[in-house]
Amino acid sequence: MALTLGLSGCGADTKPFSSSAPSLVVSPATVDFGDVSVGQPTFRYVAISNSGTSSLEIAQLTTTSSNFVVEGGALPTTLEPSRSITVKVSYDPGTATDSVGQLSVNAMTSTKLNVTGAVKLHGKGSNSSSASLTGLSCASSSMIAAGSDSCNVTLSAPAPSGGLTVNLASSSSVVSVPTSVSVPSGATSTSFTANVSSVSTSQTVKLTATEGSVTKTTSINLTGPASQLAPSISAFACGSSSFTGAGTTSCTVSLTSPAPSSGLTVTLVSNDSAVTLPGSLTVSSGASSASLTAQVKSVSTSQTATISASANGTSQSYAMQLNAAVPALSLSATSLSFGNVTVGTAVTKSVTATSSGTVALTVNSDSISGTGFSVSGGTFPATLNPGQAMVLTVQFDPTTASASTGQLTISSNAATANVSLGGTGTTTTPTVSALSCTNNSITGSLADGCTVNLSGPAPTGGLSVSLASNNSSVTVPGSVAVPAGASTATFTANVASVSTAQTATLTANENGSSQSFALQLNAATPALTLSATSLSFGNVAVGTAVTKSVTITSSGTVAVTINSDSISGSGFSVSGGSFPATLNPGQAAVVTVQFDPTTASASTGQLTISSNAPNTTVSLSGTGTTITPTVSALACSSTSITGSLADNCTVSLSGSAPTGGVSVSITSSGSAVTVPVSITVPATATSASFTANVSAVTSAQTITLTAASGSTSQSASLQLNAATPALSLNATSIAFGPIVINNATTQTVTMTSTGTAPVTVNAVTVTGSGFTVTPVSLPATLNPGQTMNITMTFDPTATGPATGQLTVSSNSSANSTATVALSGTGNPHQVLLNWGAPSGTSDPIAGYNIYRALGGTTSFAVVNSMDVLTAFTDSNVQSGQSYEYYVTSVDSTGVESTPSNTTTVTVP
Repeated sequence: MALTLGLSGCGADTKPFSSSAPSLVVSPATVDFGDVSVGQPTFRYVAISNSGTSSLEIAQLTTTSSNFVVEGGALPTTLEPSRSITVKVSYDPGTATDSVGQLSVNAMTSTKLNVTGAVKLHGKGSNSSSASLTGLSCASSSMIAAGSDSCNVTLSAPAPSGGLTVNLASSSSVVSVPTSVSVPSGATSTSFTANVSSVSTSQTVKLTATEGSVTKTTSINLTGPASQLAPSISAFACGSSSFTGAGTTSCTVSLTSPAPSSGLTVTLVSNDSAVTLPGSLTVSSGASSASLTAQVKSVSTSQTATISASANGTSQSYAMQLNAAVPALSLSATSLSFGNVTVGTAVTKSVTATSSGTVALTVNSDSISGTGFSVSGGTFPATLNPGQAMVLTVQFDPTTASASTGQLTISSNAATANVSLGGTGTTTTPTVSALSCTNNSITGSLADGCTVNLSGPAPTGGLSVSLASNNSSVTVPGSVAVPAGASTATFTANVASVSTAQTATLTANENGSSQSFALQLNAATPALTLSATSLSFGNVAVGTAVTKSVTITSSGTVAVTINSDSISGSGFSVSGGSFPATLNPGQAAVVTVQFDPTTASASTGQLTISSNAPNTTVSLSGTGTTITPTVSALACSSTSITGSLADNCTVSLSGSAPTGGVSVSITSSGSAVTVPVSITVPATATSASFTANVSAVTSAQTITLTAASGSTSQSASLQLNAATPALSLNATSIAFGPIVINNATTQTVTMTSTGTAPVTVNAVTVTGSGFTVTPVSLPATLNPGQTMNITMTFDPTATGPATGQLTVSSNSSANSTATVALSGTGNPHQVLLNWGAPSGTSDPIAGYNIYRALGGTTSFAVVNSMDVLTAFTDSNVQSGQSYEYYVTSVDSTGVESTPSNTTTVTVP
């Protein structure tokens, strides 16, 4: 689980770094693990940050040496601006030699640009532990009354196999410690509890830690009841330090220790009347802080206000920057020119007034001067918050033919704004400037839309434009009216169909001006097209009628009228037409021609179509016969088949079947293919179809189908291929990776039927601690191409690596027992802390201390070795236990900042 802490103190005025693009920052640039005992892995943390303004996708983390392993959680992962993640890099030397490597971070921006970062890695394997005692510290250097203090011993290097024992001692019985504490193998620190008894007089107790020849000490100052100090004010801060306009902010007074049983009264003072506070604030008994609200008024000039909190002779101050709140007005234009406007015609333009200051703008009124000018659209007074706008409409409606100037004035609580105005009234009547129509080339009749354009707006009462056409095939209205203020008008030119190509000219006239437009009128010609110019009926049994169709299409530029159809020749007849019939261009009609011979002889004829286009003919031929047609062919759609199939087959005759049809017997040479005993080719038809039902076979074979009628027969061969079941799995191994214990995760294995026959899955089993499979309904049959998913679950209950195996049993022709290797690692619970580094301070930060206490207690103890990273992973946590954390920054002299906010974590 990951947490983010806000850190204050040591100049901790945190401000985000600004960048115009994603910026990948990896720190530190180098990680040196030092000397590490062979077989005793140790680890360090690396922070990956996005210091830009758009997101990054962390795609891959890799190391160049197998001695270094990186653990970064599930990838890819998105890193938002100003956010960071921490990854764990482990060093596990296999031999007592130097190891050099590199951690590479590959990421991609939101615009698909690849960015990378790298950290140099170094470590040296050692055959013996070089760990020694380097420090002894306790969470509290002074205590009042009885309690417990959390203390910590630290080593110079990871403890060797079997751990490292550190002996402990206390200089006084009032502080009891265990006689020794063991630092676990691979760890560099461990903690213990110092139990403190109450004392009647103040004293100092020294604690001693010894390992080998190295001794470290620390002291705890114990304070008696008579010397207990009253709490003082340690900090006074507010949520906001800069204001523009009026507002409120929440402020907090913090004490050095809990308030006494009667509470503590804090006096509050502001040196500026623009910031008001309550006169005092009471910190409740046992509390270490209390909050209040500061009221800020709007100011007209920038100034700094200082507020103070005092109690027990101590005081803390907080500065607020009050920025001047100034209204401002900006206009979309400082001048409007209306140009030439016909007298009696009104033209409008708009002006946008925007509140561009830091506080609300009040527009009191608008006024306008100048002949013919007026303004509308405003309701006053009007309040516009910063960024809001209003639109005013200025109109110029000249009454005389002369130039006119004026001014629009807008009054507000900001500076008065003006817009200069200009325009000229004219009495000149506009002329015709253009005449156009939608179509300039027309075939057949059409209503064509046309437009008249003027050189300027029509005056009051509108303007009448006369129209004319020089061709009687195109008619137009005598005139069209352009409405007052408009500069265009439309009318319809009705075009009649013409039989010869010609040109028509349209003319628009007004006030001595004229414009024309030419229309090309194309000749409209009917035409007829047939789908065939000849029909051959072939051999047809006497007394048997056979039909064929002919499609007649209007292919000219105007409608064609079909007057009649006629047919000649023995045995031929025509039907389907209703005449006369009119076909518009593109339309079609179908007639049916029949050949029904009465004698066994050849016959010819002709179909004739009469219309207002040139007449068209179709030549006809056919032969009457009394010979029964024979079987000429037998064919099936599929000739090579694997598995079962319903195959479509066709019997063809040498000619049309006579009245009553022709019966054809069908046989199969093998039981794997079944066919009907016989089929009938209907009268006049030359073919008929049937279905051959093919069963799956286990060995390849050839089946012959035979079609016979009278003394003739035809055969077709079907190659039947052996159908075999086969099953494939999409994975041979599944690695679940590191999983926190008692947190289940799943992965899917897909089984696919890849054979030519259905495969039956009989059983699915799994072995290995922590591995389970979601039950599926078995046995299950998968047809070729079908799939089935198996869901695997890894839910470790213990730490360390785990292996297992998924086994799938089926009737697959190959690999009937398929296996998938399973692996995963149970990881202990961890708490990952992240915080923002303080900025804007002249006191450099040397590192951070992380304090932890069991939930519900106040016994905080340092749980880390001081480091400059802004992240820490606490791996020494227990399932079901809650913990509280806070962070302090430390400068190079060892001075700590005030604590960050405290956060509580409950381990699942």
